Amino acid sequence: MRKETIITAAVFFAVGFLAGYITDAQMNWSARQKAPATAVAPSDMPGGGGTPGAAAGGGTQGLPEGHPSIDSAAIVKQMEDLAAQNPKDSEVRLKLANFLYDQKQYQQSLEWYQKALELDPNNVNARTDLGTALFYSGRPQDALREYRKTLEIDPKHGPTLFNMIVVNLEGTHDLKAAQDAWERLNKINPNYPGLDTMKQRLSAAQTSGGSSSPR
Repeated sequence: MRKETIITAAVFFAVGFLAGYITDAQMNWSARQKAPATAVAPSDMPGGGGTPGAAAGGGTQGLPEGHPSIDSAAIVKQMEDLAAQNPKDSEVRLKLANFLYDQKQYQQSLEWYQKALELDPNNVNARTDLGTALFYSGRPQDALREYRKTLEIDPKHGPTLFNMIVVNLEGTHDLKAAQDAWERLNKINPNYPGLDTMKQRLSAAQTSGGSSSPR
């Protein structure tokens, strides 16, 4: 659900890439809402333990093989300028947050997720991605706080419930909370992708009395 210089000679090329990035994000937005197409492998978690399994709008999607690398600083500057020119546009801020997330600049993405949510506080995908960025920043309790806010808006939001399983399992090591989240998601959608794997990891953690081993 998200993408990653070609800006070597002229700023115009950067602007063109930015336009393409935004267009691509808009074209794929509705598909991203369905998650967990952007699931992240638990072994990728900072520290080697695990990671939220379904970012709802932020990103883990890379560039096609052989694609030139991006001058991310130039892209960020262009997007910041665009945000400044459109002070009431939450989508611009969200796309910038997603871009920073894709670049693994999680701390920087937090600011822009928050700015997007100031303009669109009921955007459950943005809030879930904020929570995931918080988790990657070493703040699992804050991540869970944002997930709970998401569920107040949409109690059946699958990516949020899935991420709650993982964060409770791998971040706070609260196996009861992880089990509760698993049962809640299983009741809503027993065929949710990755749910069986989470069940196995929960069982392993409960057997060992701690967190399960990363995949």
